[in-house]
Amino acid sequence: MTHSITFRCLLIVFLFSGVFVLQAHASDVTVGLLAGSNQLGEVEEAAYDWANDTYQSTIIIADESGSFKNSGGNAQRLDNYAVLWLFYTETNALPAAFLSDATKSEILDYVEAGGSLFLSALGLRYVADLGVEEGGTPRNLSPLGKGPPEIGIMPTDDAKNHPVYEGFDTSGPIFLTSMDQPGFSADFHNFAGTEPSGTVLGTKTRDGGPGAGERPFVEYEVQAGKIITLGHHNGVYTDTKSKESDNLRKLTENVLNYLGETSAFFAVEPDGKLTTTWGNLKSVQ
Repeated sequence: MTHSITFRCLLIVFLFSGVFVLQAHASDVTVGLLAGSNQLGEVEEAAYDWANDTYQSTIIIADESGSFKNSGGNAQRLDNYAVLWLFYTETNALPAAFLSDATKSEILDYVEAGGSLFLSALGLRYVADLGVEEGGTPRNLSPLGKGPPEIGIMPTDDAKNHPVYEGFDTSGPIFLTSMDQPGFSADFHNFAGTEPSGTVLGTKTRDGGPGAGERPFVEYEVQAGKIITLGHHNGVYTDTKSKESDNLRKLTENVLNYLGETSAFFAVEPDGKLTTTWGNLKSVQ
């Protein structure tokens, strides 16, 4: 009996140690910041500047041939990054480089192999361009006018305990925007339409009430990988002073950590001595 109790105690210590290691390396998530050129828009630049301050990140520029380079022109492998983030607001269509068959094939191959992709603002549309979204049709949203009410998301009942909501009160709305959105965005509008084929994590809320059927926050399982969208007017990273901007950054951090830590390409380096991947760790459990 004594040996049994000792073994159980050791097992509990081991399990908690494992959790600690994974959490301790959340800041080691590597993020590839997808862009169509070296010239970023104001809001896109603000988002990616924040990511650069928070993560090990690199701006990755796509071209229509399906190749990727950093801002210095050096070739980049997508699987060097635990998660890719596509944030775009400048026009009502994504840059042509992302819409080429070669680029879509490379990004989809990365996700299907176990990589993760976060699609924000107009980037939400890309889940349909990749052929992942099978039902709902994304709609474009023009820039939001001045002086809007608080806008955000309402967690769905099934998703209230999802890791993306860590640290949030999910019993009510989570406001992410309280100022005008200077760029374009997209969402899934479910009013008299088809709901997106992924798992809806949150619906839109406006001024504390429900939206009109918008589904901006959706998660997709794509073979071994994951995609999460956060559309509608929920990307005003140029706002750095409001409570809503704090919520936006915290939610974004939760999303990138979750996607990164569950990615097959999440590098784990305990004490700087061993390099493996989260995918490898999962295979031995």
